[in-house]
Amino acid sequence: MPQISSDYWENLVAVLFAFAILALIIERALYQIFDSRLWRFIEEHLKKQVGGEFLDLKPWISALVSIVIVVRFKLDMIAMIFKKTQPQLLSMIVTGFFVAGGSTGIYKFFKRARELKQRTLEEELKKSEGTGSG
Repeated sequence: MPQISSDYWENLVAVLFAFAILALIIERALYQIFDSRLWRFIEEHLKKQVGGEFLDLKPWISALVSIVIVVRFKLDMIAMIFKKTQPQLLSMIVTGFFVAGGSTGIYKFFKRARELKQRTLEEELKKSEGTGSG
């Protein structure tokens, strides 16, 4: 595994934190709509028309809103992590999906990133112990 500098981890955490805030803002804004009586009425009407829980529009609406905001403001999380100067449409769309994951998605992502960082540090420690004892 290639060496990952502390600057990389600091940049990664800063970028993730910024997008976590954006995700929370969008999640809370959409909550106002999804918790309304009007939305419950729409869901009930759709449930009768389509049947059961087949059509869940919330994640699709969340993804669409997130992607539109990310593309509109040219926010490219992947470009920011790898310090690229120009945002790319595909990675902006991926960023939009990440943001659409809301607080639960971000929590899981941070947890996974922390586990990866811990594993990387443990591997570095093993390598330094192996080369230091010879």
